[in-house]
Amino acid sequence: MPARAWKAWRTRGAEYAWHKMLRRTLGRWPACKRRFLYADPHHYWTLRGGEDYFREQEGQPARSRRAEWMAGRLARYQPRSILEVGCGYGKLLRELRRRLDVPLVGIDFSPTQIEQARRYLGPDISIELLLGRGERLPFPDGTFDMVVTSAVILHNPPAVAQQMRREILRVARRFTAHNEETSVSYNRYGYDTAAWYDAQGIRLAEAGPIPADPDRQSSQFCVAVLD
Repeated sequence: MPARAWKAWRTRGAEYAWHKMLRRTLGRWPACKRRFLYADPHHYWTLRGGEDYFREQEGQPARSRRAEWMAGRLARYQPRSILEVGCGYGKLLRELRRRLDVPLVGIDFSPTQIEQARRYLGPDISIELLLGRGERLPFPDGTFDMVVTSAVILHNPPAVAQQMRREILRVARRFTAHNEETSVSYNRYGYDTAAWYDAQGIRLAEAGPIPADPDRQSSQFCVAVLD
C-alpha cells in the first residue's frame, strides 16, 4: 500500500493519492464513501479517470465481453451516426468502429477520461471526442441517428439524470440505447431506464439484462425507437 500511494502521489499529485486511499479504505462504509468521495461526480471521475482506471477496466474480461455484445447489438439497428454520452476512455466506441463505418462522436465530462480516450483510440480511428456534460449537450436537435449511454445516467442524482434523458431525446433522431444498472451503491443511484421510457409513452424495441454482464440481476439494456 505505501508503495502504491507513493507512486500515485508522484504521478498525479497529493489530491489523487488521497482520493485513491479513500476509495480503498472506505470500502466497508458505503454511506461514508458516497458522502466523502461522491458528493461531486464530476470531481470524482476527473480524479478516477486516467491510466490506473484504464488498466483496471482492461484487466476485467467481463467488461470487454459487455462492450462487444453491446456494439454488436447496436450495429443491428444500422444507425447512420452515433453519439455516446459519457464515453469514458472509448471502449464501446472502439467496438462500434470495428462494426460500423458511420460518424461516431464521444462526449464526457471528465478531462482525464477524454485524454485517455485519445490515447486509447489513437489518431488512426476516425472518432470525434469532446469534453462536455450530458445534461447540456452542445448539439442541435436531432443531430444523431442514435444516442447511447453505458453506465452513465446511473452516476447522476435524480434531477441531473432526468435532464440527461431529456437532452438525449432532444439530440437523437431515431434511436436511444442504454446500458444502465438498477442497483444502488456508493457511486450508483440506480434507475429503471426502461420503465422511464414506458412512462413517457416511448416504444422500446428491446429491454432486458445483458447476457455478458456478470451481475445480470441489476444490469439493463434497452433500445427506444423515436420515429
